[in-house]
Amino acid sequence: MLNPEERQIIEFDRLNRLGKTVFIAGVAVKTTVAFIDTALEKVVDLVLEAERAFKEGLDAPVENAKILEEWEDEDSNDE
Repeated sequence: MLNPEERQIIEFDRLNRLGKTVFIAGVAVKTTVAFIDTALEKVVDLVLEAERAFKEGLDAPVENAKILEEWEDEDSNDE
């Protein structure tokens, strides 16, 4: 990344076709990278939250659990 003193203000009107194409491509790439970075952060947060919830579910006491209803699966082929 450029230092703040090395940054320049680009006057889009003064660029030739190649310069405009490169400028637009650079903006598109920078925007895409920012979008992908944000999406990956959200996915990582979601995975970590799911893992935490799963581990908490494993540690929950099951001594107080009750079976509310049992039934046989009608489509069972174990007959």
